[in-house]
Amino acid sequence: MKSIGTAQVKPGEKTKGYLQVGSDTDGSPIQIPVLVAAGKKDGPTIWVQAGIHGDEFGGTASIIRFFQELEVEELRGTFVGIPVVNLPSYKARYRTSPIDGDNLNRIFPGNPKGTYSQRLAHTLLQTITENADYMLDLHSGGIGLHVPYFLICRYAETESSEKSLWLAERMGSEVIWRVEGESSTAGVGTDYVMKNGIPAVTIEVGGGNVTEEHEHLYKEAIGNAMKALEMIDGNVPVLDKYTMYKQGDFIFAGYGGMFVPACEVGSILNKGDLIGAIINLHGEVLEELRCSVDNAYLAATGHRYWPAHPGQLIAETYFG
Repeated sequence: MKSIGTAQVKPGEKTKGYLQVGSDTDGSPIQIPVLVAAGKKDGPTIWVQAGIHGDEFGGTASIIRFFQELEVEELRGTFVGIPVVNLPSYKARYRTSPIDGDNLNRIFPGNPKGTYSQRLAHTLLQTITENADYMLDLHSGGIGLHVPYFLICRYAETESSEKSLWLAERMGSEVIWRVEGESSTAGVGTDYVMKNGIPAVTIEVGGGNVTEEHEHLYKEAIGNAMKALEMIDGNVPVLDKYTMYKQGDFIFAGYGGMFVPACEVGSILNKGDLIGAIINLHGEVLEELRCSVDNAYLAATGHRYWPAHPGQLIAETYFG
């Protein structure tokens, strides 16, 4: 019988298990939870994961709830849910790994003889490639940032890239960042999944606290993808128009201090528009952060009055 880690794939049933991805300093195994729902009828396998960054909690909660609410009797194919990919980072409530300092979503394809995070990336990519037909990666702005609802997929002249966009256009968001070229997103897991022939889409929603709306949007996006793949019944929300962006600008604080946003996330900005400012504890402005191009979508911004370190990511804009 086929299994994902220790979770067996049993037609008509939901099963749970673990995927061993390393060991701790006391020799005990590091095991990430696996949720499997298998339909009695044939269909594709969709791999849905969250928690690649340990401070992004909305995707984790939504995968658990989606799995609990999924009617396996109506399912065609297999749903594989990984609520938390990066357990050490999740336990530390931090974006990067407390073990080796790596940002897991910037080091794919990994290295089977490298640090913990590099080995984890290698094992994860290998397991997805061996088991999945489609992949969804759930993200948010984490503790420090807030994002609206949008989707990301990589542009390439390949069948898996075109299928990724086809799927993204059926998941319910009007905004899609179709990443072109290499940038600070190099080493992203979904890019390498797609290079291995598996269509992959990133879902971005929220940040900070997990609201009911965030959970609803995550679950709706997963459900829409599965409807498009005819894994479950339902109408697919194909929109008349999509806003596509090709490039991204990542804006970092030059000074430490308190971030004061000047506009709402999701706004359309032009070159020179004020995104926000860094102030000190005397209330003096140390730095103004401004948009670098015209007609840019403010895809992420720091929380109001949150402290920031020099070099900390404060905002993201998409354009082109």
